[in-house]
Amino acid sequence: MTLATDLRPGIMMIPVLESDDLEVVAFTLDAEPEVIHALGDCLNEAEWQRAAELRLERDRRRFIATRGQLRHVLASRIGIPPSKIDLEYGRLGKPFLSPRTPGRALHFSVSRSEDVAVIALSATREVGVDIEALRPLPEADDIAALCFSAPEQELYRNLVPEERLLAFFRSWTRLEAVSKALGCGLGSEINPDERDFTITAIAPKPGYVGTVVVRN
Repeated sequence: MTLATDLRPGIMMIPVLESDDLEVVAFTLDAEPEVIHALGDCLNEAEWQRAAELRLERDRRRFIATRGQLRHVLASRIGIPPSKIDLEYGRLGKPFLSPRTPGRALHFSVSRSEDVAVIALSATREVGVDIEALRPLPEADDIAALCFSAPEQELYRNLVPEERLLAFFRSWTRLEAVSKALGCGLGSEINPDERDFTITAIAPKPGYVGTVVVRN
């Protein structure tokens, strides 16, 4: 696969990672109104309804930018117009290409945090990606105690306080990425073995951390 270039003027694409069967691109979400409007042209009625349900205008704008750019990225890889991308959703909301979508099969995962979104793509393997903006999180210790494995919790507790935030988000994005690849939620009855995945840390932009995984 080839790293992406700008698909819409005014949206900055950031190549993050490329290997034989994995591509990760990031893009910024805050753009001029005319750019957001152009990206929204390919959304379907259900996507516009989801955008309308968001309370803040900023969140509506970022949702439209994410979903529009996702459609453009998928369409550029498959070779069809963005409006022809037909998405379906798993039990917990993970999007995937409908069998009705013409063109080759393509696995993908998308994650958004503040003004950055990331898309991971693979032609042959299930993929999951998650990013987070580094920010104060007073409940990080409680979340770690609830969600991290016993060895992870021990490592986390042994860190000095100023090192914990970065460590927390690195572990959290890894858990989320694996869950997305499996199509399940954190805390589900499925207990994934991370040895089943190739796990790679990513940094799409200064101030952000993330993880992308593909099934082995």
